[in-house]
Amino acid sequence: RVTIVIDFCKKHFKSTKILDYALEVEKVTTRKKSNLILNVDGAIGVAFVDFLRSCGLFSAEEAQEYIEMGALNGLFVLGRSMGFIGHHLDQKRLKQGLYRHPTDDIAYMV
Repeated sequence: RVTIVIDFCKKHFKSTKILDYALEVEKVTTRKKSNLILNVDGAIGVAFVDFLRSCGLFSAEEAQEYIEMGALNGLFVLGRSMGFIGHHLDQKRLKQGLYRHPTDDIAYMV
């Protein structure tokens, strides 16, 4: 999935400055530990920033405002919501009850 995001950005975006930086960081982190990769959430995040900054639809100030107000979080909430719906439909289809994580395995920070 990460490769698809990278290839799309390289092909369609005017600039991939932040993505390129993230890929350079990945080279450093994977030398330290092989699983410290740029994952799909990170790739989507940096792609969104590159898009905002280079698409020509937003001024630099507007792009920064969207980044600072947490617009990226909305993308991840949307993706997680679709995943929850998929799990719900699978459980209904398989006639399983709603999954509940054991309460003794949850740490509450008070």
